[in-house]
Amino acid sequence: MKDGKNQETAAIIFEILKDVYEISPWSKEQILVDMNRPEVDYFFAYDGKEIVGFLSIQHLVGELELTNLAVKKNYQGQGLGSQLLEFLTKEELPVFLEVRASNQTAQALYQKFGFQAVAKRKNYYRSPKEDAILMKRESLIGY
Repeated sequence: MKDGKNQETAAIIFEILKDVYEISPWSKEQILVDMNRPEVDYFFAYDGKEIVGFLSIQHLVGELELTNLAVKKNYQGQGLGSQLLEFLTKEELPVFLEVRASNQTAQALYQKFGFQAVAKRKNYYRSPKEDAILMKRESLIGY
C-alpha cells in the first residue's frame, strides 16, 4: 500500500477501535507503524466499499499472534468476526491471542475456531483493569 493509503486505512482502523472500545487502545500513529511492519498482516471486512472490521496478525518465529480483531458495533452479530477468522484457517502455524476475561462472546467465537484457554495474565488490560485469557490454537498440520 502507498503511505497515503496506509494513513487513510490507519484512520479507519482507529475509528473502528473507538467505536468498539469508546477509547481506542491504539493511537493512529501506533496503527500506522504496525501496518508498515513486514511481519504484520491486516485483513478487512467490508460493507460495500466501507471497512467495518479488521483482523491483524503478527508473524513470529514458528507461530502467529492475533493482535487485534474488531468489528463496528452496528455490524456485530452478523458473522463478520467469523469471516475474518476464516483467514486464519489457511495458516498452519500455531496461533495465540489475549482476550478480556469478561469477553465471553469473543472467547466463544475463538473456541469455534479451535482456540483453547491455556493461561491467565493478571491485570493485563487497563481502562478498566482486567485479566486476560491467553488462548491458543495449535498447528493445523496433521488435521
